[in-house]
Amino acid sequence: MIKSVSINNHTLYNQYLNLRWSLLRKPLGGARGTEIDSLESESFHRAIFDDNNNIIGVGRIHFLRDAAQIRYMAIIKEFRSKGLGSKLIKVLEDIALQNNMKKIFLNSRIKAVDFYIKNGYKKIKSVKPPYGNIIHYRMEKIF
Repeated sequence: MIKSVSINNHTLYNQYLNLRWSLLRKPLGGARGTEIDSLESESFHRAIFDDNNNIIGVGRIHFLRDAAQIRYMAIIKEFRSKGLGSKLIKVLEDIALQNNMKKIFLNSRIKAVDFYIKNGYKKIKSVKPPYGNIIHYRMEKIF
């Protein structure tokens, strides 16, 4: 099940941030806090929950002028390749469409490029990684 995560629900939001950190920053040696940026309060946060109400996946979308950006997408390894990431990205895309966004972009780690292509994104160019030294590509989807 995919649910909204409010930054005002401190317990849930901290669980959400902890998973973001443990999947995206900790493996790269990032300290706690590197999973947060200045757009948290104006972003839409979504999490995937398992049958025991544990967070198993996270994703966020925010708006920059005339485009939306997806960031911090991650699914716990044992839950990958089950269609959950595609469901999560669809929920985030729906938020963009409801807000009249015609373009969504993201910076994908090299290992996730095929996932985004499968979900209708095009690889645009190599970009400087936002964190760490993993190769990233700008991906875009136009509606």
